[in-house]
Amino acid sequence: MTSDGGTIIRKTIESEDYLYSIGIEKLIVSSSASGPFLQRIAPLTEAITYLIYREPVFQVPAGNTIYEIEVTNAANLRSLVAGTNHHLKRLYLENCLVDRVPPTLSQMIVLEVLSINQCAMTALRLDVLVNNPTLYVLNLAGNQIRQLFPITTPPKQRLVLESIDLSSNQLERLDMFVFAHISDLKWLDVQNNRIVRFEATAPVTYNYFMRLAIASNRITSFDTRNLTLPALNAIYMDDNALTEIPKHWGWHPNLHYLGFDQNNLKQVDMSVFGQFPNLTGIYISENKIESIRTSSPVTLPLIDTLMFEKNQIVSVNFTGCNFPNLYYMLLMNNQLTAVPPLFQRFPKTRISVEWNPIKCSSMMSFKSKINESRLYVTTGRTQSECFTTSSIVLDQENRGCCVA
Repeated sequence: MTSDGGTIIRKTIESEDYLYSIGIEKLIVSSSASGPFLQRIAPLTEAITYLIYREPVFQVPAGNTIYEIEVTNAANLRSLVAGTNHHLKRLYLENCLVDRVPPTLSQMIVLEVLSINQCAMTALRLDVLVNNPTLYVLNLAGNQIRQLFPITTPPKQRLVLESIDLSSNQLERLDMFVFAHISDLKWLDVQNNRIVRFEATAPVTYNYFMRLAIASNRITSFDTRNLTLPALNAIYMDDNALTEIPKHWGWHPNLHYLGFDQNNLKQVDMSVFGQFPNLTGIYISENKIESIRTSSPVTLPLIDTLMFEKNQIVSVNFTGCNFPNLYYMLLMNNQLTAVPPLFQRFPKTRISVEWNPIKCSSMMSFKSKINESRLYVTTGRTQSECFTTSSIVLDQENRGCCVA
């Protein structure tokens, strides 16, 4: 690019009827690979990617016509500056030393997507976003963010920000009120942080919020009584440190799925789920649950799936539970010695008790349910294929593995 490189590229483009992309393995320029170079290359392309960027500064020039810029493997990149730019819509930075959202972000006035991944950010000041009227995706995954600072003054124009990705950072506490001025928020991903407390310290409503990803943290305290999420469909709190099902929930009327896999739960009270009338699935596998009970009557008219796989359950008591459409209950890999007598209470359900030490007498009394494919037990063609010391005959080919 120091002599006739630009001319060669231009002639190449003009000589082809259709050219999708050009790759330059090594780019030598007289000054910077951004700034003036981008001004020269802008008329020839809509998007540019730097696979390895070696300079400490990246400059987005004013007025260029490139819509997308991606800068990866930029280990020396410390700062990004921009002139007023009316065309750039998507900007991606990866593996860099940038430690904050660039203060010149407001100069990129049509920016829609900003992604700064695996860089050096330790804090996010949401004030820096208020002058980007078209920004709807913010991805800051893989940084070292420990603190979130809220917008201090109500924005003069409505923010359209819908998606925030803060996964794989170092947050230890998340207060949902911090996003109070981002009223269009739909997606929030904070997976794989160090969050212990998840809460809303003041009343806040996000009418369009649909997805909350909070798995793989260290949550022991979950309190959303100040949080209203009328569009939220699911909450999966997998791989956290909960010792009990949270009791303090806000208004989430359309919640269909709740998941608590891989926590430290020791018992489950089904009554806590009564405040979610539209629940269709509850997933609480790979915990330390010993018993399931119901302290007060609960009706869940739409629930069709209950999963309690890989726990230490020795007893279940669903007295008081009205689940007219329960179709599948998974109790695999527990410590049940008897088949729970639940078929009369839940006439549509199918129950799996595979890999439990079920006594042969109990299994025999439910043989008809096994043959109807309403009850699933561990089977083997011979006794030697069973993990238990005994078995019963189910049909000409299979035996039910059980404990004498």
